[in-house]
Amino acid sequence: MCSFCGKSHAEVKKLIAGPGVYICEQLRHPVQERLDKELAAQAKKPRAKFNIPSPQTSSRQLDRHCIGQEHAKKTLAVAVHNHYKRILQEAAECERGRGGGKRRAAGDGPARGGGY
Repeated sequence: MCSFCGKSHAEVKKLIAGPGVYICEQLRHPVQERLDKELAAQAKKPRAKFNIPSPQTSSRQLDRHCIGQEHAKKTLAVAVHNHYKRILQEAAECERGRGGGKRRAAGDGPARGGGY
């Protein structure tokens, strides 16, 4: 039985099963069109701009919570900044259809990182 219109299997040509729901072929096309329109509208919406804090800003925040350890705070602040830059760059590449995941070059050594 279609979960949306209530038609039985005998009344329709095909029922498509989902997790706990069924949809008949008569409703599949209108639902698909609606989903396509909504997804296209979402793609057109501008994404929120994310400002990456500078390492200096992060270091000042760490100064408010940690005493001493200047080298560790500086290292952590730079690592966090670079991490966010890499995430945003990979996300932008994915949106443009360039993939963007981590890739290994041929000369990078063993995939599992040997230890010898």
